[in-house]
Amino acid sequence: MITFLQSAFKTGFFVFLLAFLSPGTSEAQVKFSVVCPQKKIGKEDVLQVKFKVENATNVESIVPPDFKNFTIVSGPNQESSQSNINGKITSYVALGYTLTPNSTGTFTIGSATTVADGEHLSTHPITIVVVKGSVASSQPSGPQQNLPPFPPLNFDFPSAPATRQFDDYILKPNENVEEKTAKNLFIKVNVSKKSCYVGEPVVATYQLFTRLPSETTITDVPSFNGFSVNDLDVSSNSTVQKYNGRMYNVYNIRKVELYPLQSGDITLGSMTSTNKVTFVKAAYLNRRDRGGFFDMFQNFGQDAIPPEGLVEKSVTLKSPPEVINVKPLPADKPADFRGAVGEFSIASSLEKDKISTDDAGILKLTITGKGNIQLINAPTVSWPDGIDGYDAKVKDNVDRKQVPMQGSKTFSYPFTVSKPGKYSIDSIEFSYFDPLSSSYKILRTPPLHLVVTKGKGIPHNGLSGAANSSSADEIVSAKTEIIAGIILVALVILAILFVLIRKRRSGDDLEKNIKLDDLKNDEPAGDEIKKTEFTIPENPLKEVHQKLMAQDSYGFYHTLDASLRKFLSGKFKVPQGELSKKRVNEELDKCNVTLNTSLMLTSLMDEIQMNLYAPPSHVSQLNSIYEKASEVIVLLDKQICR
Repeated sequence: MITFLQSAFKTGFFVFLLAFLSPGTSEAQVKFSVVCPQKKIGKEDVLQVKFKVENATNVESIVPPDFKNFTIVSGPNQESSQSNINGKITSYVALGYTLTPNSTGTFTIGSATTVADGEHLSTHPITIVVVKGSVASSQPSGPQQNLPPFPPLNFDFPSAPATRQFDDYILKPNENVEEKTAKNLFIKVNVSKKSCYVGEPVVATYQLFTRLPSETTITDVPSFNGFSVNDLDVSSNSTVQKYNGRMYNVYNIRKVELYPLQSGDITLGSMTSTNKVTFVKAAYLNRRDRGGFFDMFQNFGQDAIPPEGLVEKSVTLKSPPEVINVKPLPADKPADFRGAVGEFSIASSLEKDKISTDDAGILKLTITGKGNIQLINAPTVSWPDGIDGYDAKVKDNVDRKQVPMQGSKTFSYPFTVSKPGKYSIDSIEFSYFDPLSSSYKILRTPPLHLVVTKGKGIPHNGLSGAANSSSADEIVSAKTEIIAGIILVALVILAILFVLIRKRRSGDDLEKNIKLDDLKNDEPAGDEIKKTEFTIPENPLKEVHQKLMAQDSYGFYHTLDASLRKFLSGKFKVPQGELSKKRVNEELDKCNVTLNTSLMLTSLMDEIQMNLYAPPSHVSQLNSIYEKASEVIVLLDKQICR
């Protein structure tokens, strides 16, 4: 009977929680997929693979599969996008790789995994068939492109043709194919500028120049060490350009916007291609009459020439390196300068200028402009005494197709106030370097004024449902709902206890069938299992400290992420796989953790996720995050959870 009541209570309580805590509005479903247009490639081809998370507000990690049987040429290349069409917001985050096969055969690329909005998702494995040579029909997206064979020359032929006009097409006996090809087919990179400041964008366009009928496949894409890279769209159509006095068909292969991260002479990587070039045999031309000779070239590539009149050669092209001279920023940097380069404006506001001591407030700061906006971090806010501020959440709206990037970044700073009164928040400073005037600019917002009234003393220590909210009212609303739920559950428990006591007093034989000693003897075994499964290390940040000492930024954030999850799993007795942000907030509420500690932990988790795949951080930033993590763990370690 007791077992039945316990089971019924758990089931009813679970259904109640689902109904009580289910959101009132539906959101776009999170989707995790693999994008790979090519299913069959040649041994000489490259493969483009992208793992894409769509419509997730918090992507905690993307773990690619093991690319055995392939060599990684480029990657992981991170990209993200967000759009708002008629009020419908769509977004995605993706990791892309460029691969080359190690051998021929049929190979399987395994599943990638991700943790997005607390869900554990995986992609389907994909099968790739690799054959000998190159598959000309494959048309991969991204940097690899099979250019159309026999591209037509778009300039006019003379009315009175002469053989010398078509010497580029004709292969004479004992003629050097490499030398002939080098004059008529090559890759070069054009840059918008050869000298710039750190953080000032440079556009690099890799182009194929050709006067020959050829079939070109990109086999090696350039690397851009020392730059933050943004790929731009390229047209599939060719243009005609004059170079060194000669006309060429020109194809844009790849176009990138590069933001230098360091000063010095930085060399852009080369692009390599294999090219199947088709020439007409000189001996075959000698058998053609003058009129047929002209018609043949006018219709070149339209099966006008039989196979015996053609000769094919395979050549490898490599673009010459291009050096960019990146100048350091001037030494007279403002004290708050954090690397912003371009032209910007700022605005600030309080979500509410009147709150109570029970509420959490939000200060919003928006930076708008053009430049390296994707690298801008949250400016520092000088909070007055009595206000506790926390790290900002970031929302960006950036057009990455513009050069330089244009758009805005909004930073939302949560804060709490312990005492009623009138407060003034000082001006927020933001400085940037303007490359046009070669000088620093300092922007300041007007001071903000806040009125705080005394609250009712209701503790707002629950953040469930507020982790991704920009409104302090939602934090209070979520807490109120949770308190109401706890009260209702307590009433249900009291009702069950009342029924049991009534049965015990009436001499029910149920109690006689329950051996309390047996129940007690069973408990240690369960405890032992829990202790084994949920163990808090003696020094949770030991490995993190080692990464800090080695100044390993990538290893630091990944190790901190794993160590923090292990600590929280042991503290809350929750498997690591179930530690979504929502679940963590629920456990914080169960343990009656203070609002300040909860906000610190939420801020720490957000900062870790933001830096997992970001450019390397300065050692001072690593120290700051390590100290914050240490403080959070000490505070949580003192907390007693039931």
